[in-house]
Amino acid sequence: MRYEVVITCALNGKYNRAPIGVYFKDNWVKLHLYEGSHTYDILKKENYFVVNITSPYLLAQSVYDDKGNYSTIEYSDIALPYLSDAYKIYVVKIVKRKFVDIKDEYGDSKLMVIQGRILLERDINSPPVTPYSRADGLIVEMAVLYSRLNIVNEEKRVEMVKRMEEYFKIIKKVGDERYIRLGEKFLKSKNPTTP
Repeated sequence: MRYEVVITCALNGKYNRAPIGVYFKDNWVKLHLYEGSHTYDILKKENYFVVNITSPYLLAQSVYDDKGNYSTIEYSDIALPYLSDAYKIYVVKIVKRKFVDIKDEYGDSKLMVIQGRILLERDINSPPVTPYSRADGLIVEMAVLYSRLNIVNEEKRVEMVKRMEEYFKIIKKVGDERYIRLGEKFLKSKNPTTP
């Protein structure tokens, strides 16, 4: 199963965060990064990163920019950034990178497949026990669509924006102000940065 997490990493003292789908198996993680993102560029050079288990809201917010409340953890004399609001973190060392040319529903792309070993696991904050809100899943889906707007053709882009607008209508009914503001940002910008 693929799990949605936020990856944090750094290059030359500049922190980066990006929501990514990650596969976990025993002490290993595997993830796919598309060329053109800051995270791709950083992890092409750096050998360590942190997997952050977060709330759905923080996951979605991480698509929008790299601003966040960061802390650092030392591992092998390296200071690695993680999100202070994360529930749990995993420090990961990259052991294998594979570069692949792919053609999918988003067009032709270069993909970096990363396999990493989990070196350290740490609980940071206890997750709150709250009822499920449909806004959680919908804001994450809006974020996923938003993150792909720059890599699709115009026809697909129009279709994706329509879906985002449908999700936002529901978020306005079931979400709180934070979710509504973030959804509005996604819809107003429609021109994502590359985390």
